[in-house]
Amino acid sequence: MNQRIFVFEFITGGGLAGQPLPASLVREGRLMRDALLRDAADIAGAELVTLHDARLEAALPGSIAVAETGAFDAAFDAALAGADAALIVAPETGDLLATLAARVEASGSRLLGCDAASCRVAASKSRTARVLAEAGVAVLPHYSDADALPDVLGAWAVKPDDGAGCEGLQRLGDRAAAARVLRAAGPDHIAQPWLDGEARSMNLLCARGRAALLSVNRQVLEHRGERVRLAALAVGAVDATPQHAALAQRIAAALPGLLGPVGVDFIETADGPVVVEINPRMSTSACALRAATGLNLVAATLSAARDGSLPSTDAPRPHTLTLDAHEEAV
Repeated sequence: MNQRIFVFEFITGGGLAGQPLPASLVREGRLMRDALLRDAADIAGAELVTLHDARLEAALPGSIAVAETGAFDAAFDAALAGADAALIVAPETGDLLATLAARVEASGSRLLGCDAASCRVAASKSRTARVLAEAGVAVLPHYSDADALPDVLGAWAVKPDDGAGCEGLQRLGDRAAAARVLRAAGPDHIAQPWLDGEARSMNLLCARGRAALLSVNRQVLEHRGERVRLAALAVGAVDATPQHAALAQRIAAALPGLLGPVGVDFIETADGPVVVEINPRMSTSACALRAATGLNLVAATLSAARDGSLPSTDAPRPHTLTLDAHEEAV
């Protein structure tokens, strides 16, 4: 049966029309957009529609161009109006992803992704931690009051509560420095002890309360003074254990609105994985899943949305993604 699928990635799709386009975000946005369009194009009977920032090349013939501030909403609604289904990739920051998900839900098109309520929970590291902790999942402790940080020795992290990944992440040498930075940053930031262990992530394919664990990845972090950035991702480089699989199921059960590709950042400690945050959408590491596992992510998401079915995949072939450090605007 023919179906029209709206594939949208925020950075390349005109979400920043009229604003500077950081080159590093464009690169990652292109990776995700192109991976999704490639997978969607392989689905029999699929007709694709997407948007593109007029400063960038069109990814598809007939792609709707967004050229100026104020034009995005109309273009998004035009693409959505004729779509049977929509797959949205956007930052969680500022309630953006949840707002776009809610627009798809209200339109009557099938949302190939996490519902708006789950996106709102996952957008906040503190809300995510509370929900997961109630479900028995180990999470990083978080503190918003600079005057109430516990006397924990060693380094601390200060970051935006609704930031994505390493966005705005600072590594401070001790509790006093963390308190000073947190106090200056304001109420929308949190502080956390810097936990010993390896930075890792998982790619999940979720189906409303259940999850398939697709890969466990190693994150390569680069420290520049107090700033921390994600420099590379070794997708599928870590063998998945029963503990990882159990964690995936507990997360899906705790947030039953999760659907489709979901990323989980965690620290692998001597006592097991400790969750840092959840990305309720496709993440950059998922761009390598086709190469690593052979999985068509869009087709798998359609199946999960239709009947709750989940894919089974072989152990992934490791695939490394190196991320561009440059921040020039285009």
